[in-house]
Parts: sequence; structure tokens; C-alpha cells
Amino acid sequence: MPISISAVIPTYNRASILAKAIESALSQTLPPAEIIVVDDGSSDETRSVVESVLRSNPVRYIRQENRGVSAARNAGIRHAQSEWIAFLDSDDTWVSGHLASMASAIEQTGGAAALYFADLIEPTGHRYWELCEFNIDSEWKIRNDAAEWCLLPIQPMMLQASVLSRRGFEEVGGFPEQMRTREDTLLFFKIGLRYPVCAVKQCGTIMHAEDSIRLTNVHDSRTATFNEATIFMFRDILAMPSLPARYRETFFKYLSVSHFQMGKLLFNQHKYSAALKQLGLSFVASCK
Repeated sequence: MPISISAVIPTYNRASILAKAIESALSQTLPPAEIIVVDDGSSDETRSVVESVLRSNPVRYIRQENRGVSAARNAGIRHAQSEWIAFLDSDDTWVSGHLASMASAIEQTGGAAALYFADLIEPTGHRYWELCEFNIDSEWKIRNDAAEWCLLPIQPMMLQASVLSRRGFEEVGGFPEQMRTREDTLLFFKIGLRYPVCAVKQCGTIMHAEDSIRLTNVHDSRTATFNEATIFMFRDILAMPSLPARYRETFFKYLSVSHFQMGKLLFNQHKYSAALKQLGLSFVASCK
């Protein structure tokens, strides 16, 4: 039975470039079973852009109040009809053979992985895997324990070049909607620490926009938003009943560092009481 993949495109005020993303999905050599565009409360012409292709193409339009990209992606998966889900940001495009290559890897591995991910071309023209210092020596490579990949200084997975198992996504709880950044990093950790993951040696996605106008919020590591999300992420991972014992010390170390960084930030903001609390939490985590 052919592999069926639903494409989910979250968007917010990207009417001027959304059509390119949709066209790249429609132009796949292996067409997606459906394309679901989730409009996260846009105030521009997003609806009109989508409606212009509705009549003759398998495109569905879903609108919600602005709740962030995590909520938009979760909504897209809830409405998807396929077991396999491919994400694409509205400011990026897929290369024409992306879904075909991912489906081929799924077929050859018997769908054993919960996550299949490929390389990307960044706006600078460089390959993302080069930045991550990641590579594989075959068409695809599957790991039953993908922790080593997930724990690289820069994770080689990016959502817009990934295909996920709907079941695996739902079993780890989807995207935490209270997070405005690092939600993808958390998802990759939770999947990679629990299920097999497969890397596919091809470039699946071209990123077109600079960080300043990307759909996904970009938060500097020196901001409270980034540090709060990082602390939440490591606490959430440590609360996983399925977290292998051999990784607990590693994640407590990361949690300790995250509290310390938050303490430094608060100290520089002259919030001394809150800073001391974070330093205390850092010490407690370091003793685990």
C-alpha cells in the first residue's frame, strides 16, 4: 500500500510568500494526500491566497485565533487524515522529490521510525547538516536509540524537513502550546529518547527567509523567554517515565546549567532575589 503523507503548513501574515510554499507541496513527485494550511489568526490576505487554489487542489484551510505556531501545528495534525505528517513553514519550500525520498525511506524501513528527517539548505546557501557536523554514509540510517543524534550541540533535525508518525507524535503529547520557542527541540528529544529515528541523506527543504522575518519565533539565548523555555524543556524530559536512567544525569546537568544561566540573566537585570532562587535551583539540580 502506498505511503500516504499529509502536509501541514502553519502560517501567520505570510500571504505574500505562502503561495510558493503551497506550490512546492503541490509540485511534489509524490503528491501529499492533502495539504492543510493552518492560519494562526492572520490579518492579511492569507485566506484569499489559499482559496485561490482550493477548487482544483487537495488543500484545506483552517483558521484559528492567534495562539502560536505550536498550537497551529497541533491543529494541523488533529485534522490530518494520514498516518504520516510532513511539516512545512510558510516561508520555506520543499524540493520536488522530498516526499518521495521520505516515503521511500519509510517503505524500506517498514515504517519502524517515528521520525524521518532530511537535510536543508539555509538562507545563506549552506547545508544545515554541515553546521551540525552531521552526516550519514548511506541513503538512510535508522537508530533505535537516537539520543546521540538528539544530544549533538546542534540537533540535525528540523521540522520543515521531517516526516513524523502521527501515533508517535500523539504519544509524546504533541507540541506544548505554552512554549513560544524550543518546542521543536523538545519534540525531537521526546521522540528520539523513546522511538527509533531515521536520517535520510537528501536535501528536502530550502529555507528562504532571514531569521528576522521567519514564521517560528527566534529568541536569543540571553532572553528570559529562551531560558524559561529551556528550563521547562529539561524539566519535561526529566518527568518522562520512559526516560532511560543512563540519560538522567545528563539532563539534570543541562537543567542545572539552564537555571544558572537564568540566574545570571536576572542578576544582570538587578532582580537579585529571583536570581538567588535560580542559583539555588541550579545547585539542587547539580546534586541529582
